[in-house]
Amino acid sequence: MPRGNEPLGDIATDVLFENDNVKIWNLVVKPGEASDWHMHGRDYVTIVVEGAGLTVEYDDGTSEDSPSGPGTWRYHGEHKIHRVVNNTDSRYVNVLVELKK
Repeated sequence: MPRGNEPLGDIATDVLFENDNVKIWNLVVKPGEASDWHMHGRDYVTIVVEGAGLTVEYDDGTSEDSPSGPGTWRYHGEHKIHRVVNNTDSRYVNVLVELKK
């Protein structure tokens, strides 16, 4: 679904740690819910802690499934406005590490 005029929000749920090199976030998406529309200004790595598979929706109306499970990780170097949607019956949790340098 396209974003429309909805403002951009936070990248994830909570900031766990930050220094000059990294910013570490926790992302929690409950079943049937979505993250805020957001865009990453830096490259980052996600590590799944709980749950599996999200749908990534982009502001142009396109979407893609993002299969994953606990322990999987992914490096992200592309920066597009998006949000993630949890269409499963279980909570999804990941740790997101933004690389500042």
